[in-house]
Amino acid sequence: MNGIGKLNIALIGVSHWHVPLYLAAVPRERLHITAVSDPDAKVSERVASELSCRAYIDPETLLDREKPDFVFAFAPHRDMPALAKLIISRKIPFTIEKPLGLCIQDVLDVQREAEKAGVFCAIPFIWRYSALIRELRERIDPADVLHMSFKFIAGPPSRYIVPSPWMLKSETAGSGCMTNLGVHFIDLALLLTRSEGGDVLGSAFHYAAGYDVEDYASALVRLSSGASLSIETGYAYPMDGENKRDNRWNFVTKKGYYTMGVGYFETREFGKPAKKVLMDTDSDVYYADFVRDSLVEYTGGFRPTAGLPDMARVRRILDAVIKKAGHGASAG
Repeated sequence: MNGIGKLNIALIGVSHWHVPLYLAAVPRERLHITAVSDPDAKVSERVASELSCRAYIDPETLLDREKPDFVFAFAPHRDMPALAKLIISRKIPFTIEKPLGLCIQDVLDVQREAEKAGVFCAIPFIWRYSALIRELRERIDPADVLHMSFKFIAGPPSRYIVPSPWMLKSETAGSGCMTNLGVHFIDLALLLTRSEGGDVLGSAFHYAAGYDVEDYASALVRLSSGASLSIETGYAYPMDGENKRDNRWNFVTKKGYYTMGVGYFETREFGKPAKKVLMDTDSDVYYADFVRDSLVEYTGGFRPTAGLPDMARVRRILDAVIKKAGHGASAG
């Protein structure tokens, strides 16, 4: 058994809808969960019973009594900065879900505190953990990228009503599908082009479901590398059995064209025969890898695969997208 199995791990905010995806790592990696917490006592007790650990209502009591070696933190977007600072004040390494607040200043405040305290913090930009992204980074020269487009349409907003109703309120979530889904593709675009930022040329949000967060959104960005980026996200896909979402990517480069669709990846390079490879394109499976790799990186003394500086770069662009659409948090 590797060293991560010896860590006393805590989970804070276990009613968050992402938590089941993280828990897939517990039996696989033989992790020791010492305690969980959630403001909803019934949820905290249920998850604690499933994991055979102690249950708490508030995170401060958990941290002070259990003194965990590592924390996986979850909260409504509005409450993430305060939770992160609580963990940092005790110098406990942790991960926390994106977007870490409602604006860039939230992220910068947490980043400053974490760097001052020397605390490890990883952010789950989970596509970075896929074999596909590793291959693309090897195959595509960042200078060759001309345009990237990402379309990721998930199920309807009703799926959040039971586990995380705060996701559907701008006061607690900031915005909807662009914040929740779009951040992953802003991150990938920056990563694959080695860009530090970008200018938002346009964005549009739609509110067909009647909530005050957008359920469909699109944006066009000019990255610092010179490449253009288009992102389309939504809570609009009628989920049916195994078909959970509409997920399609296109990369236009000087050397050819690359496409990912549901269940496949296709390369069309100039002067070479086209290749189509069948593959699993469900991103949910990478959360368990994120859990494992974050623990391995911390215990090995390495930087996280994605950390607070990466979250800050993404957040600057996200804020500009939201501002351009005329709703929610400002970039100021």
